[in-house]
Amino acid sequence: MQGKRQNILVKTIALLLAMQLFLIGLQAKSQIDQGNSSIEALIWMIQQYIPVLVKFRSLQDKKEKNDSLKIKSKR
Repeated sequence: MQGKRQNILVKTIALLLAMQLFLIGLQAKSQIDQGNSSIEALIWMIQQYIPVLVKFRSLQDKKEKNDSLKIKSKR
């Protein structure tokens, strides 16, 4: 039961992080539409994406660790 709940939580967090990446892209487009250069918007996007991708990678690492622990405990 707890594993199922944790799996749903992990998927929800991953979905929220993906939505955050999408919203960053929309904000960058808005900056370009407001007259900022594409390079400025790209630099800003990269600065915003890095922390999100680090969080996503951390979440992925935790999931892999939990999965490997489940496999070991079943043996």
